[in-house]
Amino acid sequence: MQTEIKEISSVEYELRLHVPAEELQPELDRLLRQIRAHVQLKGFRPGKAPLSLVKKLYGDEVALELAERKIREALEQAVLEPGTYRVIGRPRVLRLDYKPDADLHAVLRFGVRPEFELKPLDQETIPHLVHQVTDEEVEEAIKRLQKEEAELVDLPADTPLGAEDYAVVDLQRLDEATGAPIIGEKEEGVSFFLDDPRLREELRQALLGKKAGETVRVDLPHGDEETGEPAHAHRYEVRVRETKRRELPALDAEFIQKISHGQVSDEAGLRELVRKELQARWDQESRELLEQEIMHRLLTLHPIPVPESAVEMVLDEFVEDVRQRNNGRLPEGFDETAFRHANRALAEQQARWTFIFDKVVETFGIEVTEADIQAFFEKQADPESGLSAEQLRQFYESVPGLIDQVRSRLLHQKVFDTLAERFKLEDLDREAYIERLKAQRESAEARNPE
Repeated sequence: MQTEIKEISSVEYELRLHVPAEELQPELDRLLRQIRAHVQLKGFRPGKAPLSLVKKLYGDEVALELAERKIREALEQAVLEPGTYRVIGRPRVLRLDYKPDADLHAVLRFGVRPEFELKPLDQETIPHLVHQVTDEEVEEAIKRLQKEEAELVDLPADTPLGAEDYAVVDLQRLDEATGAPIIGEKEEGVSFFLDDPRLREELRQALLGKKAGETVRVDLPHGDEETGEPAHAHRYEVRVRETKRRELPALDAEFIQKISHGQVSDEAGLRELVRKELQARWDQESRELLEQEIMHRLLTLHPIPVPESAVEMVLDEFVEDVRQRNNGRLPEGFDETAFRHANRALAEQQARWTFIFDKVVETFGIEVTEADIQAFFEKQADPESGLSAEQLRQFYESVPGLIDQVRSRLLHQKVFDTLAERFKLEDLDREAYIERLKAQRESAEARNPE
């Protein structure tokens, strides 16, 4: 067996294999004899068929099996066992020429992990959203809680609709040329709050100040920019059938205990609880945005090459995700080739990020310890409900893969904590952060006009 390894790029290599026919012949004959011992051919006793006939019938199939075996042996001996190459993904057979009694020629392409060093990060500045919850935000949140528990009561007669009121209307589409009602184009009993952000602004403005029993005409835009449907307006006659108003519950002990699930019972305690919950949400959003910024900056700083085998691995994961979300099978008519092509750029970026992530772990010696895992369960435990850290851990260990998910999650946190300490963080409030993102987007569009 003769092998040669040729470098195609820094992350792609080819293993070229040549095995003379005389070296293959003994193994080929042995495989054919094994088949002859089990095959039954008409006119011959079991195991007594001429080897030449067995070869004629099964030679190509046996040759392919033998060739694949030799390719695996060559890969093991020339590439994997020496440990010179950090192979990633599945090697691809680019060429395979072999027939019985002939030489074997094969070319195998394999990918390796890119070799690179992390760029210095101490002079890199990334934006960091910092927000402290205000008293106004707390009051707005409490009012939303009251609205969710509010009762709807009829507005007094002749009372116009206000900005936070509730309306039940009939929508009759009109012919734009004649103004006549279009038969079959009427929706009855459509209800909504006027402060619902999903409500068309044209309809909201048309209904403000109207009373039950009144009718108004309004043009409502239609069309969808995403689908390419052209924008146009339909004219409607809107009749107000009912008008109602929220009757907010009082902030008494009963209501406060209900919405706080018994955690607090007075207004001061409720405001503090709401403030903590709002701040936790903002802190989580800030963390997610920071991780996105870190990931984007590292990808920009490290435009490392990615082997095709790594891209294919990620695409395999994408396809498997589609399969799992469809009860273990691909949707009917699913075009896997087109799907892979459409997601190739994303898969390449994800593969590149995986290499960078692994390099961060290696460079800074990051690891998840047993103490880290125990601390996770201590934090997740709920003694009040009787769920101890040990019970929680036993459950995770009883479900295949759950403990690995915990390790992966903790490693993710440690990696981004480590990186955040090495970047310069520019603390920005909400308005400044939005302006920063807007400027970055405009700059990117200017560099890459469509």
